[in-house]
Amino acid sequence: MNLHLNEIIKALRARCPSFGGRVAGASQWAVDRLSEVEDPDYPAAYVVLENEQGGEVTINGQYNQHVDVSFAVIVMVGNQDREDLRGQNTLEQIDSIRGELFKALLFWSPAERQLEKIVFDGAECILLDPARMGYRFDFKTRYRLDKTDAYQEEYPDFGVTNLDLKAEQIQLEGQILLEKEK
Repeated sequence: MNLHLNEIIKALRARCPSFGGRVAGASQWAVDRLSEVEDPDYPAAYVVLENEQGGEVTINGQYNQHVDVSFAVIVMVGNQDREDLRGQNTLEQIDSIRGELFKALLFWSPAERQLEKIVFDGAECILLDPARMGYRFDFKTRYRLDKTDAYQEEYPDFGVTNLDLKAEQIQLEGQILLEKEK
């Protein structure tokens, strides 16, 4: 399953003017490298896959499972006022960027046929020092796994028939699978 993180990066570059195109994927090297740079261009954003969590599997002759995917957009902003140790000025930058992020991602899917629309899942400050602030915005989407994604063993061809059982105090209605005659 392709999560289309590159499409998310492209969307942020195109739809969030505050970043000036400074949007990339992240790895530990990129985060470590940021701390070594004297005056990097801020603000910048890094898209990080956080988690994929499989939901309950439904097997009724076919494999069906929803998978929740969470990703983060880590926003780095510079502290223009080195005396502002509480981060008030940087929070104003974050507030402005928050609106751009929401307009760029919410209720959009980078792959309509594969991923559900993106929703917001929370945010928090992950770094604050005299030079910069790092703020993580969490988002979620979902995709579905089906029999085309799973190991396929040859099973008999099943048909569906309605079942209606009634007795004095019991009433049962439903469907059952029957192996088709060859």
